[in-house]
Amino acid sequence: MRKVLLIEDDTLLSWLLEKILKNSYDVTVMSDGLQAWSWLTSSNQIPDLIVSDLKMPSLGGIELLQYLSEHETLRGVPVIIHSGYEDTGRKKQCMDLGAWAYLVKPFEPEYLVNEVGRAIEARHRSLADRSATTLQ
Repeated sequence: MRKVLLIEDDTLLSWLLEKILKNSYDVTVMSDGLQAWSWLTSSNQIPDLIVSDLKMPSLGGIELLQYLSEHETLRGVPVIIHSGYEDTGRKKQCMDLGAWAYLVKPFEPEYLVNEVGRAIEARHRSLADRSATTLQ
């Protein structure tokens, strides 16, 4: 089962997002970006995708994207950022840092599930292509 790291500091929203995703994915939930970054860099587990809130107390989505883009092992992991604000500047910043998508809350659960599936599929296609090229 594909692994999704969910980073959300709002307990109720975290519960809801986990409930939406857990039927199709193995979901690990972290309540803040710093906790998630520590887990990502100290465990041997690399998620297939990260879903992260934009604004969190210790380490927000933009900072997380920056850290991921600089980390050799984690830079290819797709990230879906979600926010309560339609902010074109922040959206552009997230996309420039490599976010797969920027979702504005509230969004339809099916839309999230579809984006997660598309991002994971694209990631695994890319890894398979890279692997095939290396073998040639």
